[in-house]
Amino acid sequence: MLDKRQQKILRAVVYRYIMTGLPVGSKSLAETLNLGISPATIRNELSKLEGMGYLYQPHVSAGRVPTDLGYRFYVDSLMGRTRLREEEKEAILTLFSNKTKELENLLQETSNLLSRLTSTAAMIIAPSLRRNLIKHIDLVSLSGGMILLVIITDTGRVEKKLIDAGDDATQVNLEAVQTCLNRKLHGKGMDDLAGIAAEKGIKEEKAARLAGKVVGVIQDILTEEQYEKVYVGGTVNLLRYLDEEGVKRIESLLKHFEEQYFLLNLMSEAIRTKELTVRIGDENILKELQYFSLVVTPYAIGEEMMGTVSVLGPTRMDYARVIPTVDFIAKSLSQTLEMLKG
Repeated sequence: MLDKRQQKILRAVVYRYIMTGLPVGSKSLAETLNLGISPATIRNELSKLEGMGYLYQPHVSAGRVPTDLGYRFYVDSLMGRTRLREEEKEAILTLFSNKTKELENLLQETSNLLSRLTSTAAMIIAPSLRRNLIKHIDLVSLSGGMILLVIITDTGRVEKKLIDAGDDATQVNLEAVQTCLNRKLHGKGMDDLAGIAAEKGIKEEKAARLAGKVVGVIQDILTEEQYEKVYVGGTVNLLRYLDEEGVKRIESLLKHFEEQYFLLNLMSEAIRTKELTVRIGDENILKELQYFSLVVTPYAIGEEMMGTVSVLGPTRMDYARVIPTVDFIAKSLSQTLEMLKG
């Protein structure tokens, strides 16, 4: 257990190191902390904190640097007390105020904004199509017997598929088929489609055949997606503030970023715990991440977890800014999806 003086000194060391990247010495702490104690006393406290594993000294004449345990103390002391800056909140609210954006564009723009605000790599898992319900479909006649199927889901996701309908494309009342299918499909998910008789209620043989084909294509779209999509922004930020050893480690990590399952495994814990999670350095199970910190939180529609918002950066990231930014973006995304669902 740390006494109050040790806690104040440790928080100051971690904060200064995050801001400067330089080892923190007793003299500078004595000048700024106003504890009424000498540099020698602070030096003694720093030595005790080092002995307890919160700090280390890169070399004998240097100041102290936080360990993963030191960062963990600092992050735990921040939780519930951090606040988002007004200009950052305004940027996020402006992004989510545009109700006409397709979900894919919104998620990519959100990951890009999050990476800019936090100077980290940002990752957002999109809601799986398997969890989506159909809100509306459009059938658009094209040349050569082709029809463009547009599916709009309750989460605002838009999927498009070309259907080769042959002569049926020009010989049926496409608008009537569309109207009929929208009545049957609205509010239905993947598990509901197998029980839908698309042709029922359509007297014209060719129109009924086309309706059945459209439902079959929709089933294929909803089942063919093996993994949720991950939208990544700002991976170049991982190169910031890293020493030579860190740059070598990041080369391996960036290769893994191309593998969807790696990112999904990385963020799955937040879905299980249903709360904001911070993993620092060696707290990360994956060895590729043990030079970095991960901040991840789920977003939801009601009680159902839909995906995650997360950032990955150096252990020296500015947690006081990053944590509330990730949290606010996740809450804003949840509210937007709630509104889209209606």
